[in-house]
Amino acid sequence: MLIFKKYYFDAAHYMPDFSENHKYTKMHGHSYEVTIKLTGSVEKKKNWVMDLEELDTHVLPEISLLDHSVLNEVNGLEKPTSENIAKWLWFKLKKKIPNLESIEINRPRIGGCIFNGK
Repeated sequence: MLIFKKYYFDAAHYMPDFSENHKYTKMHGHSYEVTIKLTGSVEKKKNWVMDLEELDTHVLPEISLLDHSVLNEVNGLEKPTSENIAKWLWFKLKKKIPNLESIEINRPRIGGCIFNGK
């Protein structure tokens, strides 16, 4: 079974590796949608793969570090692309959530990425 839960945050960032006059070097913000996907067997007693409130206890502290922040100032996100945000979250969560399947980062109306540890 594959289950998922969505989380949201808003943050600012800039891209340091572009030329000085490129628009991405200017501070700008995005709304982000994060989808955490888990795989596993349905527990017979509770009839679910995982209690989503338990998932929140692992995910929300990490999302709170990102929400309304300058992502470049978050340790490990000095180059805050969607890809790097997904990898950053993966390595924070995989230790706590062994059945983590993937992390999807979506910037609505723009695009995003899916990271599964590979």
